[in-house]
Amino acid sequence: MLIMDCSSTIIEDVLRHCQSDPTFVIAYFYFDFSDTLKQSSESLVRSLITQLSSQSSSCPEALKSLYSENLNGHRQPTTEDLMVILKYIVGSFQHVHVVIDALDECRDQERLLPLIEEIVEWKLGNMHILATSRHERDIEDCIGPLVSAQINLHSVRVNADIHTHLRERLKNDSKLKKWPAKIHGQIEAALMDGAHGM
Repeated sequence: MLIMDCSSTIIEDVLRHCQSDPTFVIAYFYFDFSDTLKQSSESLVRSLITQLSSQSSSCPEALKSLYSENLNGHRQPTTEDLMVILKYIVGSFQHVHVVIDALDECRDQERLLPLIEEIVEWKLGNMHILATSRHERDIEDCIGPLVSAQINLHSVRVNADIHTHLRERLKNDSKLKKWPAKIHGQIEAALMDGAHGM
């Protein structure tokens, strides 16, 4: 498992890598702070199952069984049942690449982090996970021991791009450009101080 601080073109790079080999499949999930449907650990598991199943040559038998056991979709399966199905589906591929973006945006990290631990503990040699997150103590404490590599993307170049964008907005926004230069300077300073490459 690889964990990074933020992502920009990570998914595109992994997609390009996977397209070069038909034995590679990819699934990705973005915890989106502006969309409550994309903030839960269960949404992650469901999305991974859906994406991987759609890349399978046929609907996995275990998924069909789970569907019928749950009254043909009239009852929702438990997260534990979904995890069993996810493990089964991942095991049916030669190489599975999973990108999980913005772990820090998940609203139920107390459930998410144990799920990620469980997935890593499956020790499936065909599964490769790349996760992105801002620095958060809970995430680092829980997942840190499981991580095989960590990359810090907070760089001067990223902050320079943010600064350029911020100045452009302050200069061209119809409401903000009316404010005095002193206020613009305070806004820039405050936002850049908290940017940290994001």
